[in-house]
Amino acid sequence: MLIPKGLYALDLGTTKYCLGSLHQSVSIASHNQPAPSIEIIGVPALGMRRGMVADFQHAKQALNTLLDAAERHFNDDVSRVLVGIAGSHLESRLVKVSVELPHGSVRDKDIEELAHKAEHDFARTAREILHCVPIAYHIDSRPRIENPVGCSGRLLLGDFFIIDADKAYLADVVKLCNECGLEVARLVSEPFASASVTVSENAKELGMVLADIGGGTTDGLVFQNGRPCAAFTVNIAGTLMTNDLAIGLNLPLEEAERVKVCFGLGSADGTTVLEATDTRGKRVTITAAQVYPILAPRIRELTVLIARNLSAFKGRLGAGIQLTGGGSEVLGIAPFMESLLKVPVTKARPTLDLAKLSVQQIENSGFAQSRNSALAPQIQRVPTVYAAKYATVVGLLNLEVGRQAEIARTKRPSWPGKYLAGFMNWLKELS
Repeated sequence: MLIPKGLYALDLGTTKYCLGSLHQSVSIASHNQPAPSIEIIGVPALGMRRGMVADFQHAKQALNTLLDAAERHFNDDVSRVLVGIAGSHLESRLVKVSVELPHGSVRDKDIEELAHKAEHDFARTAREILHCVPIAYHIDSRPRIENPVGCSGRLLLGDFFIIDADKAYLADVVKLCNECGLEVARLVSEPFASASVTVSENAKELGMVLADIGGGTTDGLVFQNGRPCAAFTVNIAGTLMTNDLAIGLNLPLEEAERVKVCFGLGSADGTTVLEATDTRGKRVTITAAQVYPILAPRIRELTVLIARNLSAFKGRLGAGIQLTGGGSEVLGIAPFMESLLKVPVTKARPTLDLAKLSVQQIENSGFAQSRNSALAPQIQRVPTVYAAKYATVVGLLNLEVGRQAEIARTKRPSWPGKYLAGFMNWLKELS
């Protein structure tokens, strides 16, 4: 069984709340056999600021609206969720730990002991570890070893990448979900989830940065030698871009968002015009020549702040920077940032090879099944390549499928599974 029945992925974004579910649908191409697909439901966010809960009651109102829509569509009681965590309270670091090898060679138990030691020795007061990822292993003074199990030696050393979060804020997220009738099955940092469905293994080996541009924050994750090694958050994203246009063009926020989507950083020499209604109720004509000088400085500021976070990796980003998230869809943002950073900058949409999930796996997983043949207007049935704004939701589902598959393969919880089991005890205390 890959995932317990009725488990959903929840993205509490600054501008939107999204709930995603992997389920079975009947496909004519597969001769009417059940085929896995993902559906994502979204509603406007309330009570969020820069990726964090700022007004509990408004956030609760929006989450209940989302859950009502989801339960009507899926004809299912949405009760357990994977939740993405974002915001400047996220911090990352690389740590080193070591354990002696009393048996003269490395066993699975030694690997687990090393990982436990990493999270124990580097736990911090008022912080909760979300991810503790092994980066490299060494035995005695030998070079890096990918899989040390079975190798002989006296001392096992490990490098680990840790992402932790403010425990009080996590308590708020859990409380919000609990008060809406939800059990939090797992908390995952959003850039970690998004990277799992956007960055290729080749890019990770060459050196790559994923920048997930959301509504309130831009969350980044740096890869070197195939492993994550740094995370960062910049408090500039899509909402500030929209606000700048609203102020500069004297437009309501809804109209400013429409202008941003239409023009972005497109050429100011273009002939496209857009009719809009300003804050006084008058119809006005907007052109790219008006939009570019307002939007470009904000995106330049975002680019400069990203560059500051990447100063330690200068000359080591062979695959450049990938942009995802709703803010990455701004027209012309990738070439604009590339011209400033002097490294390749591309857009990345989340992809998930659902064909690899066999019909039997999906049947065993107990994923929620949609019983409705037609989608309501707010429902989006997305293909294998998903919209960039859904990177976190798709990534959350992908990580959980992988985690459950690993447990099924090894017939026992892995080190991350054991760590998260302990973390769940803390969550239950908050319920």
